[in-house]
Amino acid sequence: MNNDIPNFNLLAVFSKVMEHGSLSKAAEHLNTNQSTVSTMLGRLKEEVGQELFIRKGRGVIPTSYSTNLYQQIQDPIHQLNDVFTSFGKFDPATSQRRYVITAPEHLQGVLLTQFSLLENKEISLEVYDQMDNDEGFFEALQQQKFDLMIDILPSENPSFESLKLFDSEFVVICREGHPRIKGSISEQQYMQESHAVLERTRNHLYSLSHYTNLDLTKRKVAYHGRSLFSNLLMVSQTEFVSAVPLSLALQFKEQLKLQVFQPPFEYKKVSNYLIWLKKQNQDPAHTWLRDELVTISNKIAHYLQDNFPK
Repeated sequence: MNNDIPNFNLLAVFSKVMEHGSLSKAAEHLNTNQSTVSTMLGRLKEEVGQELFIRKGRGVIPTSYSTNLYQQIQDPIHQLNDVFTSFGKFDPATSQRRYVITAPEHLQGVLLTQFSLLENKEISLEVYDQMDNDEGFFEALQQQKFDLMIDILPSENPSFESLKLFDSEFVVICREGHPRIKGSISEQQYMQESHAVLERTRNHLYSLSHYTNLDLTKRKVAYHGRSLFSNLLMVSQTEFVSAVPLSLALQFKEQLKLQVFQPPFEYKKVSNYLIWLKKQNQDPAHTWLRDELVTISNKIAHYLQDNFPK
């Protein structure tokens, strides 16, 4: 084995292959081609005198040597990347930047509206709906398909940072003119009515199950919606009830003619977290984005408190 320290670029490429589990995905992230990545891994293999990866399907799996090496170099590589990134310049008044994020439905419209009000029209925001599975969330963020994400649960992955933006209520909704619900709703009424529910899970639980100990299996479910928007529309046209975040209910209360109620049972508030890769901590453009989202979130929190006092 060569006792010289391997070239930094070789270790940087090695690190990306470890993170993505694929030469092609690493090449895409590094803006190069798979042949170049393969060549650089070959050079690193020659320098350290050890096998690094074993092919499996369309990807690769690391050897025990590679796993140990990555554990040793992961933090230093990210720190060096932060140093180089910090030299970059970003001026929110003049810079051009398109940010791509994923966020829950109750925040999407508000975020897009707030970014459209920026004086610098060269800064734009593109928002993706959230994925249906937990693994997809963080894999996409790890691969930097998104600059960051907003979610109702924090990340436990040590590669990510999580920052709570604000807590908010969720509410029960039904249409105006509902034949049985007029101005208030009891727990008994809530359980007796037919429901429109969100057909999504987080950590293997349906969304509402994270926020109440009420036995939700006793509800009469009539409609399984793939989005909160579809549930809002369904409720506005039927006698169903549904539970949605307060921010979403207030956005569409007037247009869809909805009644909005505080839940008639014990519940926990909905938390909203900002999540991003730690290695982007020192990126000036990324720092500006995080600060801007914190500012917008503070406005949302104050608006919710003013318009739905408990």
